[in-house]
Amino acid sequence: MKRILSLLLLVSTVAFAAPFTHDGIFANASAGIGYASFENADGEKSIIANGFGAKLHGKLGYYVMQDLALHVNLGYVMYSNFREAWYGVSRYTDHEFNILSSVYLGGGATYYVPEWNNVFFSGSLGVTGYDLDCRRYNGNTGLKAFSFDVGVGKDWWVSEHFAVGASVEFNSAEYWSDDDGVFRSSSIMLLLSVTLN
Repeated sequence: MKRILSLLLLVSTVAFAAPFTHDGIFANASAGIGYASFENADGEKSIIANGFGAKLHGKLGYYVMQDLALHVNLGYVMYSNFREAWYGVSRYTDHEFNILSSVYLGGGATYYVPEWNNVFFSGSLGVTGYDLDCRRYNGNTGLKAFSFDVGVGKDWWVSEHFAVGASVEFNSAEYWSDDDGVFRSSSIMLLLSVTLN
């Protein structure tokens, strides 16, 4: 009987204990899949990729106040389903893409809503560079495209300083080049993450 009472006391203590807090160092790493689109258009023809995409995303920063972290962001997106369009008419490409990806670098904030049980909102502004490897174009355009990233998600505590979570994130970027035309991309991804608080 004493063991049962002790177990009930322990469970009630854990259940009604003060929740863990969001303060100190903030580090988050996430990976996921979803929809990604890319277009490089120069007026007559364009290279298009839209369909399945994959994303890696990292954030590192510090809580400037409880529940509000400022951080730097580093993201990587891969695209698929490549084709060409001549004057808007789509066809499959023969450029033999080996890789099409983008790298995102920015700064932003993540806010955990105190009353919403670890639900958070995140946003950042930055720049995106594209890496294309095909017959028509090969190389990195550089980090020149203005870009933004927004997301909403939820974390579940594993320990006092460690949580796992899930989120939905949207990213968009656009870049104009006199030589290479316009580069534009967007993605919406479902991500799983680990967070150190």
